[in-house]
Amino acid sequence: MKTIILFLLPVCFVFQNLNAQKTYTWDYYKIQITVPDDFRVKTNDNHNFEMKGDGMELAMHIFEENVPIDDLDDATIAGAKAIEMTEIDAATKVTANELRGYYVEGFKAGYRVMFAGLGDPNSHTNFFLVITFADDDKEAEKAAIRILDSLDVL
Repeated sequence: MKTIILFLLPVCFVFQNLNAQKTYTWDYYKIQITVPDDFRVKTNDNHNFEMKGDGMELAMHIFEENVPIDDLDDATIAGAKAIEMTEIDAATKVTANELRGYYVEGFKAGYRVMFAGLGDPNSHTNFFLVITFADDDKEAEKAAIRILDSLDVL
């Protein structure tokens, strides 16, 4: 029994580290996001929140237009085109805790991009979330979905 416990302890530690996450807050808007623990904040001000991790980058940018949440699908597609994404798929509805909106996936400069237009129905704060990663990185794709789902308003 002792041998089994000694064997399983390192295995549990490895699996725990594979899923290690860290939560950050976009201070100005009190938007909380959970990302892999290798991410580091580059910018956290009243217009932008940017992070970088191993093989992934993330940015959230406020947009001033007062777009109703039901119309964020068109705004999301327009935003993706504005940053010159290609092969943009159809907008998919997303609910992340208090936030509502849409996201699309596509490509830019050889990287896969998940681009979301999100709004807080209580504060009427609208922002774009951009997550960039290598197209062949299936783990990054799963992490991007977890990041999007982790968003919350404090």
